[in-house]
Formats: sequence, structure tokens, C-alpha cells
Amino acid sequence: FRCLNSPSLYMLLRNCWERYNPNDFEKFGENCLFIILLGSKLGLYTSPFIMLCLYRRGYLCLDGMMTLTKFSVSVGVILGTSYCIRSYGRCTNPRYTEFCSKLDEVKKASSERTLKNIKNYDFEFESWPVEYEYSQSLAVPRRQDSASWRSTIASLIRSPCSVVGYMVLHTFGIRMLYPGSTSILNYVLFNVLMDGRKTLIENMHGIRYKLKTKDGNYIDTMFVDKRPRPGSANQTTAKGNTLVICSEGNAGFYENGIMPTAIHADFSVLGWNHPGFGCSTGMPYIDQEQNAMETVMQFSIHKLGFQPKQIILYGWSIGGYSTTWAAKHYNDVKAVVLDATFDDILPLALRQMPDVLEPLVKLTIRCYADLNVAANLAEYQGLIKLVRRSQDEIIATDPGDLASNRGNMLLSKLLKRRYPLLLNATTEPILCNWLVTTAAEQASLMEEFNVNRQECQRILSEYREQYGSKYPYSSLGAQLTDEENIRLVLYLAEHYMVDYAANHVTPLPSRIFMNITADI
Repeated sequence: FRCLNSPSLYMLLRNCWERYNPNDFEKFGENCLFIILLGSKLGLYTSPFIMLCLYRRGYLCLDGMMTLTKFSVSVGVILGTSYCIRSYGRCTNPRYTEFCSKLDEVKKASSERTLKNIKNYDFEFESWPVEYEYSQSLAVPRRQDSASWRSTIASLIRSPCSVVGYMVLHTFGIRMLYPGSTSILNYVLFNVLMDGRKTLIENMHGIRYKLKTKDGNYIDTMFVDKRPRPGSANQTTAKGNTLVICSEGNAGFYENGIMPTAIHADFSVLGWNHPGFGCSTGMPYIDQEQNAMETVMQFSIHKLGFQPKQIILYGWSIGGYSTTWAAKHYNDVKAVVLDATFDDILPLALRQMPDVLEPLVKLTIRCYADLNVAANLAEYQGLIKLVRRSQDEIIATDPGDLASNRGNMLLSKLLKRRYPLLLNATTEPILCNWLVTTAAEQASLMEEFNVNRQECQRILSEYREQYGSKYPYSSLGAQLTDEENIRLVLYLAEHYMVDYAANHVTPLPSRIFMNITADI
């Protein structure tokens, strides 16, 4: 009976990773269960039309209900029989029974040995052992947003619209923001993600962990340890003592995402899937995203043993929100690297919707999905590197127009926050000119304005010696000429942002990641 509701097995490790081969009984039972599950899903999504058809055909009367009851009982019998056939197939398969025995060992007594044994299998994540659970005693104080629309009076005034906005987000809105959370995409990519896990484990010596968040979600993570240790399977360097935490985009998964960029740069790397992505449970609403990110940070510090000053937060696309939220609350992390990230989700959301829906979109985003990367980044005091894709078609409000790339606005807001006096009526047009040009043209602009990097570094160093290094540098630029301010703004723009001639989804080469982290 233990095989009646035991987890599906996908892969197992012998001499190498190989697909699990079920016998004919298990295949038949599994296929029947899949057909019933698919039918129930389709029935759920088309239930209004089904109810209408049943009503028109008279099935909602007493006689009709008897027919529906017989149909339901028949489906139930088929369902139960399918479970039994699948169970028989599993219990007569030696490889599956061996897997079940090792899983039972973990459930009875979780130890390093039993966990190592069960990690030689890839199976349903629901049955995967939890190795770290969110701890309230280790939680960081959360900084609450103070936007005026959150006030009680505003909420009362807007309550009818807020209800509509809530319904929009919790039906199709969240799936438009995060298509990686849709069942259909997860189903289509199932084999791709499984192969990605296999590659990370087999070729890069990754270790899979299951984390439990504050709200009860389970987060699927993968850790590649490159810390220098005697007898380590990985090629290790001193850079392995730094952990890069990778946050993926709105349709990205750690199995096929940005982890290799940091791994090939010789860092230790931790990848994780957003709630609802891949094997992670939940949905990527803001509170669940924040809870997942905090659990990942706790796990990195208190389980893996990396101190915040040894952690680089690396976010791609919408993953920049989770990354900057963590930077805002863990201000002593080593650095933040943002690739193809926007300043604010609202302009991008408005671009996708008809103009007539603009008020509803604004209210929904600001109330329930306010992914404001720039606001989070403004609270972080450490090192920041931005990568802008000059051919980015996703985070530009006008695809093909470099000036509309929201990465430009992210840099501008960052500079305004950190160096408020430097950006003025004289310097802002020059910065705008620099932002609408590619790397080669930017170099020409630097030459045109005679930017001396050593001189700019000297000015910044003298300011820190006199006023300290905490941002904002509120008086920097007050005693400088307009020409000196222009040079300093261009130097800072070049310092914070790297231009990469690629579209949104092209993987960032490891050499670029190594270059931008060389001085971190």
C-alpha cells in the first residue's frame, strides 16, 4: 500500500544520471491518471460553459442528477483502479522499491547519510525532505512602504476599484506579470527543467535543497559550492568564498537561467525558483516573493555559512525586484548586480494594456504589485553594477528605441539618490545624451568632455575622507564647476552601468560578469 500514493520518480543515479523507466503497469496507470487530471483541469476552466450546457439539456433536474451521479461514480472507479494498477507496477519494480526504502529512511531519521542517498534520485518535489525552514527569530525588521495611497481614508475611497484590482491581479494579472507561474508553461518545460537540474548536479556538482517559507510555501533551490576545500569535487578558487544568489526573470528558472554565468566566473552560486515556478509552491505575489527571498537569505547565512559581506545579489529582469528587496533589508551584502532590469514595473505594464484600462492598471500595480526596483535600490548603501542590454525589447517601452530602455531611468534615479547636487539642469541633458548612445559612442562622449578617471576618483575619495561614505553625498558638486560636474556625472554613469549589445534573453557571458565584479 505504500506505493498507492507514493511520489513519481523521474531520474536516478547509477554510474551516471539516467531516466527512470517504469514498467507497463505503472505507465498505464499513470496515463489514465493524467487523462483524468487533464479532464478535471479543463472542466474547471470551462465550468461556466459546462453548467450552461447541462442546464439547457436538462441535466440539472432530478433525473439528470442521477445520470451525472452514475458518471461520477464511473470516473471514481476508473480513478481508483488506475491508482491500484500504478501501485502494482511500482511495487514490482526493483528500482522503485529501492527508492521507496531510501525515502522511508529519510522520513524516519533525517541524517547526512540518508539525505545523501535520497539526493541520488529526482522525484516529485512534494515528497522532497525540507532542509531549512524560515526562522522568525532570525528575521530582519521589514521597512514598510509609506505611500499615501495605503492610508485608511484612501483605501475606503478606492475600495470598490481596489476590489476590482485585487480580482484582476489574482485571476490573470499575476500570470501576465509572471508567466513562469502558469501550469501550461511548467508542463511544457517539465523535461527541459529536469535536464537542467541533471546538468547542474552532474556537471557542476550542484546540491538541491528544499526550503520552507514563512507562509508555508516550499522553495526549490540549487547550490553549487566552490569554496576551497581539500578533496572538493569542484575546481575552486578564492572567489568561491563569495556566494552569488541568482534571482531569475518572469519566465526564468534556475534550471536553465543565469546560474551558469556566475558558476563559470568561479563563484559559489545559489539559484532559486520563484513561488509557483517549476517545483516551488505558491504564487509570485509580492508578499510571497519577499518571504521566499528572506528564507533564501536566511538559508545562505545560517545553513550554508556565508556572511552577508560574502554575498553578491544577482538579479535578471523582474528578478531585480527580489534582489533589491534583499539588498534593502540586508544592507551589508557585498554587492548588487542587476542585468536587464527596470526601475518601475508600471510603465511596462501600461505598455501592454489598452489606454482605456490605464486607471485600473495603475491602481492594481500600485496596490498589489508595486515592483519598484529603484525605490528598493535607493535604500542600499553598497556597491552596485547595472547591465543594460542595448537591443532589449522587453524592458523598453518602445522596443528598438534605446532612449526608452527603463534601465536608463534606473541609473538616473540611482544617481539622483546618491549624488543629488550633481544632477541639475546642466548635467542631466549630458547624461541623457550618454544614455541614448552605445558603448563606442559613449567612449567618444567621454573624450569630448575630457573625462579624467583618476581625477574623478580623487574628488570622490576626498569627499569620503571629509564627509564619510554614507549615501547620499548631499554636498558633492556644490564647490565644483559645471565642467567638473559633467565629467563626474559621466564617470559615475560609466562606473555604475555596463552596456551589452544583446537582446533581453541572451545569456550574459561570464567574462562580462567577471569584469564587472573584478573590483568588488
